[in-house]
Amino acid sequence: MNEWGKVKKVIVGTATGAKYFPDDTGVRHVDYADRPKDANIPNGEYSQTIIDEANEDLESLVDIYKEFGSEVVRPTPGDVEHYLYCPRDNILTIDKKIIASPMSLNCRRNEYKYMCNVTDNLVSDTDYTDDDYNDDCFMNKNVMALNNHRPMWDAANILRAGRDILYLSSSTANWSGAEQLQKVLGPNFTVHVLSGVFTFSHIDSTIALLKPGVALVNPERIKSKDQLPSVMQNWELIECPEPIEMGYSSVEPMMSKWTGMNCVSLDEQTVVVQSTQTNLIKVLEQKGFTVIPVYMRHQRTFSGGPHCCTVELERDYELEYYFDNKN
Repeated sequence: MNEWGKVKKVIVGTATGAKYFPDDTGVRHVDYADRPKDANIPNGEYSQTIIDEANEDLESLVDIYKEFGSEVVRPTPGDVEHYLYCPRDNILTIDKKIIASPMSLNCRRNEYKYMCNVTDNLVSDTDYTDDDYNDDCFMNKNVMALNNHRPMWDAANILRAGRDILYLSSSTANWSGAEQLQKVLGPNFTVHVLSGVFTFSHIDSTIALLKPGVALVNPERIKSKDQLPSVMQNWELIECPEPIEMGYSSVEPMMSKWTGMNCVSLDEQTVVVQSTQTNLIKVLEQKGFTVIPVYMRHQRTFSGGPHCCTVELERDYELEYYFDNKN
């Protein structure tokens, strides 16, 4: 599997039943470490208006995939503590494997059950405890939230390039998780760890692999090719322009402005981009890509753009090594 082959089957999330994170030790460490440990955090359900508008926008995304010829699967409504808006967070598809990632938060570990049948369930049988999180992360953005006692990782920390797997070490994915993933995938795949770039959260506001040899990067985080694994340093890097503010409707934004670069490829030439990001659309079109805009009013409200809100179950792909190619 990769990030750019023609999409044949995809899961698109739903905002139905969405709630703020429950208040527990993992949520405090991972999502709210920028404030004191006992500070107030948002809680409760999102308003029905926000949920309805988000679902309207997801239907537009569904229509884009269907018009492209892709089969679309939707999550089954279920009793979850957060939401089913971002299937990318907990489902990872690589070759013939559909992997349920162990996740970094207790409250999100059962979301995969409502997405699809998995071949490899890596979700822990026991709850994470205070020992799994690092108190030193509070009020210090350079300290990771997760200890390394056992594998803890979100599937959205990963990008796929055939047999090359890019794994972002951050507050939602520890080193034990990279070791676990390498073991599960076996010797015919290579997990490349990207570290020291970004402590908070997922990879898809930092890098997007658009096609073989070409990546979109966040210039505030990827300032030099030297930060990338050496086998990827021959890739062309397109710098994402400064994101255009898109606003939010929640108590506070649940994702940084760089969610504006959260785009998803339908094939090697076609990219779905948040419609408000006209500067990014222009850059991609100048690079020869066909851009399909989609309006997602609550991208920062729900912490998910076109890439987060989808996960491919089937793409056209070749199982090759791409990071050492001379593209």
